[in-house]
Amino acid sequence: MSETVSIVIPTFNRADMLPVAIESSLNQTRPVEVIVVDHGSTDNTAEVASSYGDRILYIRRERDFGPHFCWLEGVLHAKGDFVHLQYDDDWIAPNFIEACLSVIDEDTGFAFSGADVVDGPGLPTKLRQFVEWLPETGIFPVEAVEKQILGSLISPGAAVYRRQILIDALYQGRLPLQRNEYRGVGPDAFVSLLSMLRYPRIGFVREPLAFFRAHEGSITIDAFASGEKTLKLRAAYAEVTRYYLEMKVMRSVRIREAS
Repeated sequence: MSETVSIVIPTFNRADMLPVAIESSLNQTRPVEVIVVDHGSTDNTAEVASSYGDRILYIRRERDFGPHFCWLEGVLHAKGDFVHLQYDDDWIAPNFIEACLSVIDEDTGFAFSGADVVDGPGLPTKLRQFVEWLPETGIFPVEAVEKQILGSLISPGAAVYRRQILIDALYQGRLPLQRNEYRGVGPDAFVSLLSMLRYPRIGFVREPLAFFRAHEGSITIDAFASGEKTLKLRAAYAEVTRYYLEMKVMRSVRIREAS
């Protein structure tokens, strides 16, 4: 697949971790555009970004309006037909983009790979994610993995999405009739679900090519360390899942009415 790919790295006050995310993006086995979006950092993030010169596009805003506003700005600046959202505390293997593109065709909404949770680069795997969801690398109908996706979450940090899907999914504010939210949670799940509503197939790379850093500053790690925060996180994801199921029913009704 020859399409242009952009890697968007939203960041906030993680100048110490950011270089790993940037370098893993620049070291891909196929050409990519790398965009770092900084909304309101007060540390030396700007200096870290400037050290890469014109190898990256650095966008800075003085105020932070929350994570998905930052994601959206990066995606809007992206030139690629496909976009990977790379979190500033994580990183990807050199062949991540190439491998994901190999399992995307015209009927595929997005592709994702296996992922390892680790304490840092080169350290042992603490938890392996997604690799048991499907039997092998390839392109599968949505139905083959829908149950697993609805029961868990594919982090955008392990996926490559169509740019337009990301733009449409990164809604500003709440979903219709939404009552629960938690620190930007929702759009990260909805982008996969919107892809599943619009495209019949999903690409999967069974090899773990995405790496999530386990640390106290991680929103997910922090949330699951607290009973109250865990409940809020799960409630927010439940809202998005319910919305997806409602939209799926409406799509089925439309198809029956049109036939």
